Amino acid sequence: MRNDWWKYTNIYQVTLKSFYDGNNDGLGDIPGLTMKLDYIKDIGCDTIWISPHYESPMDDNGYDVSDYYKVSKDFGTLKDFKNLIKKAHELDIKIICDLVLNHTSDEHPWFKIASNPNHPKYKKYHNYYIWQKPKYNDKSERIPPTRWLSWFGGPAWDYIQEVDEYYLHIFSKKMPDLNWRNKDVRQEMKKIIKFWIENGVDGFRIDAANHLEKDWDFIDDYPGYNHFSGLEKHHEYIKELAEELFIPNDLLIIGESGGATKSQALKYVGYDSHEFNLLIHFGHVWADTDDSNGIFLGKWGKGKLRVDEIKKSFNHWYNILDGLGWNLIYWHNHDHPRIVSHYGNDSKYRVLSAKMLAITLYFMPGTSITYQGEEIGMTNVLYNNLESFRDVEVFTEYNNFIKRGAKKEDAIKTLRDRSRDSARSPMQWNSSKYAGFSTVKPWMEVNYNYQIINVENDLNNPSSILNTYKFILKQRKLDKENIIFGSVSFIDIDNREHFSYINKGKDKAYLVMSNFTSLDVFVSLKDIDLTGYKYFYGNGYEVPLKNNFLLKPYKAYVYVKDIL
Repeated sequence: MRNDWWKYTNIYQVTLKSFYDGNNDGLGDIPGLTMKLDYIKDIGCDTIWISPHYESPMDDNGYDVSDYYKVSKDFGTLKDFKNLIKKAHELDIKIICDLVLNHTSDEHPWFKIASNPNHPKYKKYHNYYIWQKPKYNDKSERIPPTRWLSWFGGPAWDYIQEVDEYYLHIFSKKMPDLNWRNKDVRQEMKKIIKFWIENGVDGFRIDAANHLEKDWDFIDDYPGYNHFSGLEKHHEYIKELAEELFIPNDLLIIGESGGATKSQALKYVGYDSHEFNLLIHFGHVWADTDDSNGIFLGKWGKGKLRVDEIKKSFNHWYNILDGLGWNLIYWHNHDHPRIVSHYGNDSKYRVLSAKMLAITLYFMPGTSITYQGEEIGMTNVLYNNLESFRDVEVFTEYNNFIKRGAKKEDAIKTLRDRSRDSARSPMQWNSSKYAGFSTVKPWMEVNYNYQIINVENDLNNPSSILNTYKFILKQRKLDKENIIFGSVSFIDIDNREHFSYINKGKDKAYLVMSNFTSLDVFVSLKDIDLTGYKYFYGNGYEVPLKNNFLLKPYKAYVYVKDIL
């Protein structure tokens, strides 16, 4: 098996705007992150994935890039970025950046020229984007070329009168999609990648990579997601970048894909794929959806947690990549609710369930990602009005909820439970005003519970969630041959209450059992040879192993034995 550096790293994901304000303007920034490098290192993480840092109007938290060669003035300067790289490398921390390839901002110079037929370079840059002429209905009213929906709700097309055409945007209308069939676009992106490699980055997380290719027949379909997701040709674009830039520079490249088949997954991250090294998959992320009420649809509809789906998703990826590629494990990221609120219990059992979730995930094989604030059990926001939210997706969906008959209070509660804003509230460093994130009012309201839930409190408490994370993440490195490079077998995978498995490594086996409920749960171990297992770790007192093992609410235990 190849022993690439990224296999045994622990990754810490940072949303810059919400992590730490280094110049006290209410926005998290690159100098702020630089000041907290020692904290991240102390947790046990040695790679940092940072959110987009490029110049941007910030319609979608920096994923709408207006200049790829500049650092956003919100986050600092290129000099600040180079200093971050320097300081991180001195601590043996690697830095990977979000790379937004699918689209630009509509305020990018390319799109401004592409929308102006009087510009001398109009023809060249018009072809950087995807355009279609309007259609007309029976009433001679102008309508979009297809009924495709954007991922943010609403039509995927917007009309520009000056050119009498619609442009495609599968996300916000402020984010027009690039035409990756255009060789000039690909060359422009290569120049951008080279620039950041020269400035010291150690890799990239490729945003929305599976959307790079579109169905150019523009079939009128609804909602049409299959016409711009996972189409075969996007592999060619990624491979081109990998062979020319990613592989020669020994970069860590992380992609993402929703429902990839085995053949697709191996194209992405198979050892001989020449595309990505790691793949963010989402099968385990929304295992509690229920949109049967017809008002809150998709991820917005909250139902009963199905723990078996989480286990089966992880198992699916372990089976696909077994010996053929490398796996990635994480609970959530900047696009999801806080994990302790989502899959744990953020009230009575917050501390216990947060530790349970850490034990459950981080004793599994693969490369791990920890999202900022997860390590102290930060919870979903408790905003009571729409004005407190910041995510562009929220406002579109709120209107959709109301149109479908939702009461205002139910719509706001759903946004609190399910929106991306919960993961993006300011990091809670201490109990001072604004949670120690800044000395001035932050860009987004600090969550209500910051005086209790914060880094300082956890550092001073030996039995805190943070100290649980520190122990486990360091144990992953200390015993990487048996944890990171292990092989997992699930116990009673169809059970919807407990999450139990054996991770068998080079010379040790770890038996892990976790209760995802507020009720007592029994785990049947009658088919497991328990000989030699000894208590190793847990979020409660040591309990002797039994064939019918009792897990109290949100308890998690780890046992280990030597193997030949």
